[in-house]
Amino acid sequence: MKVRLFAAGALAALIGLTAPRSGPAADTSSIYETLKLMQNHTVLFVATTEAKEAETLKGDGPHTLFAPTDAAFKRLDDATIKKIATDKDTVKQLLRSHLVSGKRMAADLKKLDGMDLRTLRGNALKVEDAKDGLRVGGAKLVDADIRCSNGVIHVIDTVLPVTK
Repeated sequence: MKVRLFAAGALAALIGLTAPRSGPAADTSSIYETLKLMQNHTVLFVATTEAKEAETLKGDGPHTLFAPTDAAFKRLDDATIKKIATDKDTVKQLLRSHLVSGKRMAADLKKLDGMDLRTLRGNALKVEDAKDGLRVGGAKLVDADIRCSNGVIHVIDTVLPVTK
């Protein structure tokens, strides 16, 4: 039943049928609470909730979340979408591949140009201060420095791979 609900929610988000939510909360809200209120992050929020990873984003932190948009998830192939919709371990690894320890503001990331950040999953994300903007793991930051009580969120345009 839960898998069907998650799959339905993910599918609705992927085809744009979800109702818009209000903007992010003030920096007194956790990463999880802020993500819940962000428009265009329904897939990531539903996946995090269904995989019972909410506590990771509600915890003390600080953490930095690189949050792919719903549009980024739409670009994934059907097999990957199905795996995300049905396999909680995949979602857990996906989330941890987008999360790093510490509060890394955009200015901090720029100072790390050419260096790697280690995710909670253990994979490396190369930081690049490119001509077209700041990139982490190849994904472009399209909105940066969304402050939260336990860290920061950066919106990215690509779903990062779940590899070590």
